[in-house]
Amino acid sequence: MTMSGLDLSRFEIVGESEADSRGRVALGRAGARPGRRYQIRINSDGVVVLVPVVSILEREMTVWENPHLAAEIRQGVQDAESGDTVDLGDFTQFATDPEDKA
Repeated sequence: MTMSGLDLSRFEIVGESEADSRGRVALGRAGARPGRRYQIRINSDGVVVLVPVVSILEREMTVWENPHLAAEIRQGVQDAESGDTVDLGDFTQFATDPEDKA
């Protein structure tokens, strides 16, 4: 069965749930776990699809938006894992937090 292009045969029915007075629906039977985040999508027929997502810090978006930077970071991690590094000495003199100097 399809509904506005959505192939419902690809989804398993795991139960029914009724919205409470605040519009909340329990999703435990569908595998929802406390703390898990979902992107919520809805089509013109009112079909709601929850897509599990992982949120990242906004400052880290630069890496996801810049493939060249991501490649440089992957190369740096690979170099570090293989021991291909250069010791530049002690940088504690540049620390601004007293705890960093310990």
